[in-house]
Amino acid sequence: MPHKRDCGLPRGPRAGGLGVTTGGIRRAQLISPFGVGSMHVLVGGSSVVTAGLDHWFDGENVDLHDYRIDEWRLEKRLGVRHFRLPPDYRTSSGRGLQEPNLRLTVPGLRFPRWSFCPYCKRLHEHPLALQGRARCADPKHEGKGNQGPVLAQVPFVIACEEGHLADFPWREWVHRSLRPSCRGVMRLTSGGGGSLSGQRVSCDGCKASRPLTGITNTARDSSGESSTILTQSLAGGEETYDCAGWKPWLGDHSEPCGRPLRATLRGASNVYFPLVESSIYLPQKQTAPEDLMQILRKPQFSMLGVLREVGELTPAAVRKTDAFGLLERYEDDEIQAAVDDLFVPVSDQDFSLDDTSQTEWRRPEYALLRDAIVDNDLTVTAPTSDFDPILAEAFSRVRLIETLRETRALWGFTRLNSGGLKLREGKARLWRNMPSVATEWLPAYEVRGEGIYLELDESRLAAWEARPEVLERASLISRRYGAVVAARGLAERELGPRLVLMHTIAHLLINQLIFECGYSSASLRERLYVAGAPSPMAGVLIYTAAGDSEGTMGGLVRMGQPGNLERVWDAAIAAAEWCSTDPICMEAGEGGQGPDSCNLAACHACALLPETSCEEFNRFLDRGLVIGSLQNPSVGYFSASSAP
Repeated sequence: MPHKRDCGLPRGPRAGGLGVTTGGIRRAQLISPFGVGSMHVLVGGSSVVTAGLDHWFDGENVDLHDYRIDEWRLEKRLGVRHFRLPPDYRTSSGRGLQEPNLRLTVPGLRFPRWSFCPYCKRLHEHPLALQGRARCADPKHEGKGNQGPVLAQVPFVIACEEGHLADFPWREWVHRSLRPSCRGVMRLTSGGGGSLSGQRVSCDGCKASRPLTGITNTARDSSGESSTILTQSLAGGEETYDCAGWKPWLGDHSEPCGRPLRATLRGASNVYFPLVESSIYLPQKQTAPEDLMQILRKPQFSMLGVLREVGELTPAAVRKTDAFGLLERYEDDEIQAAVDDLFVPVSDQDFSLDDTSQTEWRRPEYALLRDAIVDNDLTVTAPTSDFDPILAEAFSRVRLIETLRETRALWGFTRLNSGGLKLREGKARLWRNMPSVATEWLPAYEVRGEGIYLELDESRLAAWEARPEVLERASLISRRYGAVVAARGLAERELGPRLVLMHTIAHLLINQLIFECGYSSASLRERLYVAGAPSPMAGVLIYTAAGDSEGTMGGLVRMGQPGNLERVWDAAIAAAEWCSTDPICMEAGEGGQGPDSCNLAACHACALLPETSCEEFNRFLDRGLVIGSLQNPSVGYFSASSAP
C-alpha cells in the first residue's frame, strides 16, 4: 500500500478503528452507513469525511492476513481478488516491537472546511487536515480570555449526482460572482424561522448580503434540462456554477465534471447512499477429503490466499506453510484438489454485478435453502415435526437455518439519488489510485447467525396474482415507482403482486418476532427470493443481522419450530388486520404513502422496519394484498374468502 505522502492525503484526524477515542466507530459501520466518502461526527464534535481505501492500512508493520475475507461468489460478482475487514485499533500486548497491526486506524478529514463563530457569526476556512478544536480569531473577542470561542462547522455542503462533494461557495454566493475579488470577512447569520430565507451570509468588506433562499432546490436551465437554483443563479446572467469534481475524502483531489450542484444539509440522508452487496455463503462441490479441507481452513494456512494471487499456489508451496506436519499423510493430487475446492469456483455462471440480475444472483441460494444441508457455515434443517394445518396451508415449505455466514461488501456510493451506478464507476469512487486487477480488494465484514426460511405454494400464488383486482392494486405501486424511475433516471424493474406480498409478509413476521423474542428492532433482516415464470421463486429468509452474540443464541430457530411458529404467524396476521392508525392507513394508503409514495396500506405503526433491516428501503409494502382492503376484503392472499 502506498504511504500517505504518495497518495496526497494530509494528516488529519483519525476516525474508525475500534477503540479510537476520536471516532469509536464499529467495523460494520465503516461498510454502512459510514463508509468511504461519508460524513459523520466524531466524539469531540468534529464533522469528518471517511478517507479513501488507499489509506486504510497505512502502517509500519501491517499483516493483512488478520483482515482478509475470502468469499468466492461475492469475489466473482464484484470483480476483486479478496475482501478485507476494516482495520481495528490495537495496542501492544507486550510481544515486542515487531508486533504487527498496532494502532491502525481509518483516517478522517475535517469536512466541511468552513466554520462559524456562534457569537460573532464570522466564517472561517480551515484545511482538511486540521486537528483539534478551531477557535474564532475575530478581534471582537479580545479581553474575553486567552482563546476565542470554539467554532461550529457550517451546516451546508454541496454535492452533485456524480458523487462529488464540496464546501458551500460562501464567498461566490454572497458576491454573486464566480471569481469574486473582495476578500472581506464574511458572517453567517440567522433571522429566525425555519426556512432558508432566514439564513443570510454577509460580507463586512463590501457590505454585500444575500439569503440562502433556494440553494437546495432543483430547476431547469435555458435548454430545459434538469439543473439547480445554485448552479443557475449563483452568479446570475448566463454564467453557471458547475461542479468541478471535488473529492475531499481523497484529499485535495478533483476530476472534470460540470454537473449541476445542489446544496444540502451535511447530515441529510441524501448526501450519501452506500452501495453494499451481500452474499450468503454457499459451499462448493467438493472433491477433496473433508478432513483435509478442515486442515486447510486453519489460521496457519491463511497465506494460501496470497499464494493464489501471485500464481504460486502449488502443492509444494502449500506444504511449505505446514509448520506442524499436518499434510504429511496426503498426496499432492489430494492437496491440489483441496486447493481447487477452496479457491476455484466450480460454477461457470457469470455473477458480475453489471451483467447478472439480483434475482439470478440469488437463485443458487434459493436452491440450497429449500433443502437440508450441513456445513460449517451453512446448516439447513427441516422442522422436527409437522405444523398445524393453518400454517401448513399458509406456507408450503419451512426450513430452519441453524448456521449461516453472510458477507457484506461496500463497492461504491452515490449522492442525491440512489442507484443507477456501474460497478467500475462505484469502485473508482473509493480510491485515489485504483489498484491493479491482480491486487484489487474491497472492504467487507462477515455476519454469522441463524434464520427461518419460508416459502409460499406456487400453484396457489400463481392463481392469486393473476386475478384482475390483485393486478390492479399492485399496479398502483408500480405506476408510482415508474414516475420515480423517470424522474431520477433509475433502472426499471418489475413490481408485481408477488413481490409486494412476499415483502409485506417478511415485514409483518419480523415485527412480530421482535415482539415475541425480544430482539432489538434492527437485529433481524429480510432476504427476498422472488421471481415469476418461467422459473418462479416465492421465498423469504428472515435472519439475524447483528454480528454479536444476539444473532447466534438459537432464539430465531427455536421460534421456527412447530408449536412456536404458528403462534407467531397468528399474531402477525391479527396485527395486520387492523393497524392502530386505521382506517387512515388503509384508506389514505391507496393514494400512496411512505418513501417515494411507493407503499399502500403500510405505515410505521404496522409494517415498516428500520431501514437497515429492509432490502427495499421500506418501499413496496401493502397489507391490503395480505389480508384484503376495506373496499375489497377478498383481494388479500390470506383473506378468508381467498383461502383454498
